[in-house]
Amino acid sequence: MTESMRDYQRTKGKYILPREVYHQTIWIIRDYYRLKEEAEAILHESPGPSDGQPHGMNGISDPNAAKAIRRERLVAKTDAIDKALACLPAEYRAGVWQNIMYYNPFPVDSARSAYGKWKSRFVWEVANRLKLL
Repeated sequence: MTESMRDYQRTKGKYILPREVYHQTIWIIRDYYRLKEEAEAILHESPGPSDGQPHGMNGISDPNAAKAIRRERLVAKTDAIDKALACLPAEYRAGVWQNIMYYNPFPVDSARSAYGKWKSRFVWEVANRLKLL
């Protein structure tokens, strides 16, 4: 199966995205666990050793503020994914998630078209919450 078939976007319906936005959103969703780990790791980082030399004032000089900004960007992405997933009916969440994250086929407990509809809605919701539209 080609990459394009695995990342197929429906062509009809309310939740259609531009091709580039769709693929960008899919990959942000697939990056979910790394984003979560990185946001958690920022909380436990310690500052690097000082070299004792003065540095210019380009950028943020407060390392804690820089960490907070970096962490906030990561958390904003994972929160957008979590909130969009919560918009789906509970019975479709796992199937849609497994399909996007691991390329698994949709479960046979419901019509494939129903899963496709909810996947489209989920990806659209994430893109909308991340202001990619």
